[in-house]
Amino acid sequence: MIKFIKYSLIIFFFFSVSNAYSQIIAYANFDKIVKSSMSGKQIIEHYNQKKNKLISDIKTKEKNIQEKEKSLISQKNVLEPEEYNKKLNILREEIRIFNNESNANLNELQKKKDTTTNLFIKELQNILNEFAEKKNIDIILSSNQILIGRSSLDVTNDILKIVNDKIKNFKIN
Repeated sequence: MIKFIKYSLIIFFFFSVSNAYSQIIAYANFDKIVKSSMSGKQIIEHYNQKKNKLISDIKTKEKNIQEKEKSLISQKNVLEPEEYNKKLNILREEIRIFNNESNANLNELQKKKDTTTNLFIKELQNILNEFAEKKNIDIILSSNQILIGRSSLDVTNDILKIVNDKIKNFKIN
């Protein structure tokens, strides 16, 4: 009888321990969610348009500076050396200011894009938390971190649908 109780306890603990360690795991392609969702597309398109406009303005100013440079070079033999050097220094200062402003504007735009993207990712994390709780999922991994997995564990499309339903008008700064 004592052996029966020992074996029963061992079997009971064996099955209860194996069930205690089981976890539900899923994975999703977060890049696809960000790039394919309506809000993600809005963010990407908004900042691409701003970047293209900024680059266009930079190219226009760059052409103006190049024209000034050509004009100054053509006047080199006509101008006095002192006056030429003075104009050359002014042009160099203008180029330095242009480069600093261009870099500052591009960096500022990138910071705004990063801030907006981070806000969107925070919204996405809230949606992921809700999704995980509803589906009793313990861990959601990024598909970039997974070498191979069953396609039934991929929840990308489910999350994408929820993101499109919940985040319709994301405020872009």
